[in-house]
Amino acid sequence: MSWGVYAIVLWVVLGIDVGLRSMLRIGDSGIAPSFILPLIVFVSLYAPGRTAMIASLIAGLVIDLTTPISAPGGTTFLLPGPNALGMLLACQLVLGARGLVFLNSPITLIVLTPLAGAVWQIVVTAIFGARELYNPANFSAGSALVDGLVLSAYSAIPALVLWWPLRWIGPRFDFDAPHTGRYAMSRR
Repeated sequence: MSWGVYAIVLWVVLGIDVGLRSMLRIGDSGIAPSFILPLIVFVSLYAPGRTAMIASLIAGLVIDLTTPISAPGGTTFLLPGPNALGMLLACQLVLGARGLVFLNSPITLIVLTPLAGAVWQIVVTAIFGARELYNPANFSAGSALVDGLVLSAYSAIPALVLWWPLRWIGPRFDFDAPHTGRYAMSRR
């Protein structure tokens, strides 16, 4: 995989994600779709397993470093790790499912994005819930999980929008995985 192309696409998608977050938010809840999640699902569908896992860890770490967390005293801090681990397990879900799906279908990205997002949000909620056990910070795991699952479902819309541009630049990623056969993207 071409890491330079991945870095540029991740940077552009992160800019779209951060830039449109306030405009696409549902009410006052702060729930907005993730544009990074469809990218990770796309990379996980086509890249070799280890490469996809590294790419998902990098994307999760970028999310961790661009999403400040509010502390009870009114301060904010950055906590690297929860989103990186969540994205890694979301990638594992897609890696397990990619032998069962048609890679050239946009339905694949649209269906796998909310499923991977659900795994991602369950892991993030579990990590913050475990943190709550030893350092109370008024974290409500139930509402955070519901918000995360709605975010996951809402991320199917960016998956639909990003499918065509990702397919167009897909050959520039230079995916070289043994699992891509007759259902893989062509190198034209």
